[in-house]
Amino acid sequence: MVDINDFNLFDLVGLGDATGLEWIFGISALLGGILFLLWFILMLVGGVAEGVFEGLFGIEIDVMSSDASFKALTFQGVMAFMMFFGLAGLWVLKSDGTDPVAVAAGGIAGTASMYGTAKLFELFIAMQSSGNVEIGDTVGSKGQVYLVIPHEGVGQVQIETNGSLSTYNARSEDQQEIGTGRLIEVVGTMGEVLLVKRI
Repeated sequence: MVDINDFNLFDLVGLGDATGLEWIFGISALLGGILFLLWFILMLVGGVAEGVFEGLFGIEIDVMSSDASFKALTFQGVMAFMMFFGLAGLWVLKSDGTDPVAVAAGGIAGTASMYGTAKLFELFIAMQSSGNVEIGDTVGSKGQVYLVIPHEGVGQVQIETNGSLSTYNARSEDQQEIGTGRLIEVVGTMGEVLLVKRI
């Protein structure tokens, strides 16, 4: 029967006889890997990460905001650095490399992983914001009435923006009714409502 006192996590991953620099690399790889995995699972679950950080640390974050993405980038980057620093350093040491070469290899691998993580999050943020259209950018666009625009009320129009069809609330510029299906052009904005005219 196995005694719980005989259990050693470092034996489990093949580092039971580690000494000196191997311990540093091993702990770095293990800590970075575990934290990276936990953060990844929390992000998959969704709003759980937000609740955990608010409950444990009193940090109020919105998981889907760009500010939260920057915080995740910092956390993810540091964890990726630790993980790859440890893994690369151990690999070099186990391949009969010298200590300075192992530290240099770990530093290069960690820095590369941190840079890669930063670029990946930049890509995600760019993809998230690329579909957003400022209401003022619709001026001059042409489209079609989707819901009748009454003579003194608000209807809806559909306009192609960034390659996709978007629906906006709209008013008639001359306060005349514009029927469904009529072609229009955006001549201005009033808050979040477009001012349109027939064409």
